[in-house]
Amino acid sequence: MEEARPVPPFRCNQIESGKLSKEWKAWKESLECYFAAYNITDQQLMRAKLLHLGGPALQTVFKNLRDRDHIPIVSLVPNWYDAAVDKLDEFFEPRHQNTSERRKLRSMKQKSGERFADYVIRLKQQVSECGFDKYGSEMEQILVEIHLTDAVVEGCSSNEVRKRILMKDLPFPDIEALGIAQEGVERQLADITNSPPEKVYRVGPPQKQQGVKADFFARDKPRDKSCFNCGRTGHIATASICPARGKQCRHCKLYGHFEKLCRKMKRNEAMDRTEKKVQAVEDKSNKDYEATDMRADEDEKPEKAYYAFYSGNESNVIPCTIGGVKIEMLVDSGADANLISDSAWINLKNERVSVVSSTKGSSRILRAYGSENPLEVLGSFVAKVAVGLKEATAEFLVVRGGQRCLLGDKTAKLLGVLKVGLDINVVKREQTPFAKIRGIKAHIHLDPKFVPVFQPMRRIPIPMEQAVNQKLTELMNRDIIELKSGPASWVSPLVVVGKTNGEPRLCLDLRRVNEAVLRERHPMPAVDDYLARVGKGKIWSKLDIREAFLQIELAEESRDATTFITPQGLFRFKRLPFGLISAPELFQKAMDEILTGCEGTSWYIDDVIVEGETLEEHDERLQKVQ
Repeated sequence: MEEARPVPPFRCNQIESGKLSKEWKAWKESLECYFAAYNITDQQLMRAKLLHLGGPALQTVFKNLRDRDHIPIVSLVPNWYDAAVDKLDEFFEPRHQNTSERRKLRSMKQKSGERFADYVIRLKQQVSECGFDKYGSEMEQILVEIHLTDAVVEGCSSNEVRKRILMKDLPFPDIEALGIAQEGVERQLADITNSPPEKVYRVGPPQKQQGVKADFFARDKPRDKSCFNCGRTGHIATASICPARGKQCRHCKLYGHFEKLCRKMKRNEAMDRTEKKVQAVEDKSNKDYEATDMRADEDEKPEKAYYAFYSGNESNVIPCTIGGVKIEMLVDSGADANLISDSAWINLKNERVSVVSSTKGSSRILRAYGSENPLEVLGSFVAKVAVGLKEATAEFLVVRGGQRCLLGDKTAKLLGVLKVGLDINVVKREQTPFAKIRGIKAHIHLDPKFVPVFQPMRRIPIPMEQAVNQKLTELMNRDIIELKSGPASWVSPLVVVGKTNGEPRLCLDLRRVNEAVLRERHPMPAVDDYLARVGKGKIWSKLDIREAFLQIELAEESRDATTFITPQGLFRFKRLPFGLISAPELFQKAMDEILTGCEGTSWYIDDVIVEGETLEEHDERLQKVQ
């Protein structure tokens, strides 16, 4: 079945003038392929489909062409389609500049990583736009070959191919075969050069040979010693094939070596070892390690090490109870294993420690920092360890000659003695009803001529749904909002805005409600009068009322006007909400009732300033305001 629109419309009004001829030729070829596929040969039908499939933009162009219906050739069957295409060719072709297309051909370069065959295809596509077809088939073939050869010489990435072309004139098919073959040879040479050596020896830096250049020695004289810039063998540090050349060290930020071979880092580690006693634990039985350097240039993954620095600092030592026996442990956030010295294990046995299980010896290999000699593990045991009221079951390794008994990272976190994160110092307080000003209730007066409006719910982003639900629960626990039961008149949508700290800010869109609110028109202090009263004293205190509007309770009959819709249902405010047009006036009225008579005090909505000539006078006035 013939498709309704086999080719897309030709939107000539949206195409750049420089590309219009090329796009028209491509679209016309697609249309003629469609005609050939469905065996459409009738000239009048082909013209109708040309204008129909071309779309409104092409129809507008054709409608305004001069002599669009003129058929120059008299025949039994008028060539309606051919005449229409000739007129459109005359309209679109003037915008095609052959000189510009030939300049583009000469400037085409082989892209990095692009195959030579793909590069040649791009050249052939471009040369077809250069207008050589108007010189005849024989001359066209000669011009195409000349320009393609010049373009390859200028733009190919292989110097060897360029050299071979300049040495001897070659037909372009031979040049194409030469470029593909040379590309394959260079790829094979690169694989051979970058292949890893069969033997790897971890020795010190290589020594230079007298009278031999570094690059020549690195290529032709493979060495058994490793390069002290990259760690690989087969070259010296100054060789051009060293993979560390031009690479930045992530430790010292200098160029020319990898981080694992940074000499500055090694000096710092050596200084640390001389300044403090270091007790390091390296557990080789744990194979679930992560690579510290994800670069493709570095082959090896470092072994995972756990460090416990002990320099006589007793601040991290806490009293614990292991199997019912009291013992002091050093909290080590860098160790996965819990370590007990052999002397401490003897004391635990003498105190008749209670263990779940015990094993003589261990399959784990523990190494001291900077040492190849493993620590001697006498055995392991599993017991209950307690710190305060918290208790956990953990495994302990007994080592010979340990300096301190270590409490590892995992066990320390289970017992609550080690915490990591941004909320360490956050004090969690119970959510109690938010304070409110006693004896004052706000009333929202609505104009009865306005019909209540029910607005639909606005979508909340899925990643913020849980945070919004928690915020609604928090507002209910603080006695700020409540569930709306029964029929609803005014319903406003909830708007969620993200704060800079990632928490959601809940806002109400009360614009429709504000249209019906009858304002009390309570006088608001002018800024000039406010500033004129401030500045007579010598000592000032500025008070900012926290969540000021929410401290004013709403009257029961006014709460329905603040009803809002959420995915959890309908809620309404029990306190004066932000966004209500009369909220500033109602709060200013409440502040006037409370602070009137307080000498030396000025206020504007939720900002209060207390001043005094002396410290005693200031403190007396401040105490009265509070």
